Amino acid sequence: MIAVVVINYRSEDKTIAFVKNELSKISSETGIVIVDNGSGGESLARLQAAFGDGSWKNVIIVPSEDNLGFAKGNNLGAEVAIRLFKPEVILLANNDIVLETQDVVDKMASKLLSLPEAAEIGPKVTGLDGRLQSPEPFETFWKRHVWLYWSNLFMSKERKIKALGLDYSEKATEGWHYKLSGCFFMVKTSDWQAVGGMDPNTFLYAEEMILSERFARIGKKAYYYPEVAVIHEHGATTRKYYDELAVRDMKLRSDIYYYRTYIGTPGWQFAAARLTYSLKKLFRR
Repeated sequence: MIAVVVINYRSEDKTIAFVKNELSKISSETGIVIVDNGSGGESLARLQAAFGDGSWKNVIIVPSEDNLGFAKGNNLGAEVAIRLFKPEVILLANNDIVLETQDVVDKMASKLLSLPEAAEIGPKVTGLDGRLQSPEPFETFWKRHVWLYWSNLFMSKERKIKALGLDYSEKATEGWHYKLSGCFFMVKTSDWQAVGGMDPNTFLYAEEMILSERFARIGKKAYYYPEVAVIHEHGATTRKYYDELAVRDMKLRSDIYYYRTYIGTPGWQFAAARLTYSLKKLFRR
């Protein structure tokens, strides 16, 4: 049994289309949990109308009065899925995904269950711009939030890509990697339960890195499986409800939590990053 958790936030058209057009391609027995993340009102009513006619008995809609964010929303969905469906694996998926072939999910499940060391597995993920979005290596906070910006002052784009390894995803081959894209990945239920799912202390961003660290604590890793592929319309819902500065601030807050809690990064680096972003805002004005 494969359980699928999908988070909906005021994007019910995408969610309905994703479940009906993409998840219907899965040939294995499947249970689907849609967490309506505080949308309420018409959005929730449309979801219930789309899947409440009795023909979608494998689809469960879980309404939440509040927008729980990514980690808490997925934790809630996984909890319901485990209780109702008793799955071996759980697929956590955004609603803006297109499966490139019919058997993506079935092959991911088969491969994951064949790898004792793997807690999670992810396919090749390509954005609408043609760029690969997964997997990614571990990066220090300094590189990610300070050096990445200041290197623009004396490095060409081409040199920066090569020197800082920004083409990692493009060059990645099948095997073990630090983190996978959170838009579409699968976990073993037993490992998910062993680490308590995602850390609920972030709202958006850094969840993939945190989950990698949580799985590492039980000796498990992430496996990249480019034999199967999906297309991802990256950030469509986020961009609709949050402006660029709000998104960047959320990313910084989540990353600071991850690097402080899981990596032990010293606080002076966080101060340097905040100064860097303040200067970026100033220059943009």
